Amino acid sequence: MVTVLYRQRHGYDVRIFTREHGPAHVHVFRGEKHVKVYLMPMRFSRNKGFASRELKQIRELLGEHMALIVRELERLDPEKR
Repeated sequence: MVTVLYRQRHGYDVRIFTREHGPAHVHVFRGEKHVKVYLMPMRFSRNKGFASRELKQIRELLGEHMALIVRELERLDPEKR
C-alpha cells in the first residue's frame, strides 16, 4: 500500500494498494470511512460511510491531484495502467 496524498483538505488520505488489479483506482480514507474510486471515468464503489457531501469533496480533491495520482499508478505498475 502506498499513500499518495496524506491528510489532505478535510483530512482525506488517498492510497493505492499495490497488489490489486483491474482498472485504475485509489482508496480514500478518513477515520473509519473508506471508498474505492475508479479514476477514468471517475466513479465511486464500495462506499463505507461517506455522505454525498463528502463524496463531492473527494471528487474535487482527486480532480485537483489527478496528474500526481496517475504518475504514481504508472510508477507502481506501468504495464497495468
